[in-house]
Amino acid sequence: MPVLPHDISDLHLAPLVLALDARIDELSKLTLDELHRHIALVSDRADWTREVREEGLVVAVQHALDCHDWKLTWHDRGIRLSHGSHHLVLGAPATFAEYVEGKHRDPQTA
Repeated sequence: MPVLPHDISDLHLAPLVLALDARIDELSKLTLDELHRHIALVSDRADWTREVREEGLVVAVQHALDCHDWKLTWHDRGIRLSHGSHHLVLGAPATFAEYVEGKHRDPQTA
């Protein structure tokens, strides 16, 4: 049975996923240290707890994108998009998981 769009937010899903995938690809090229700095700059959040790191990472991924009522959260497999009963997880690079887990940056470059 085909899954059809239920509302305008569903119609925005394909362009949003393409934009998010491009952003994830862009951020995947950063080292862990560069990712720490980028997230701190974009999200304006400290990285003291896992929850705050998850939120900061999501803010950095969706920075300057109109998500059209799709909510982004961290999921163990990557970035989860949710809208109503619809869910989708975009895979993420290992550095995202390392960041969320609190892997330390190189103190020489911090």
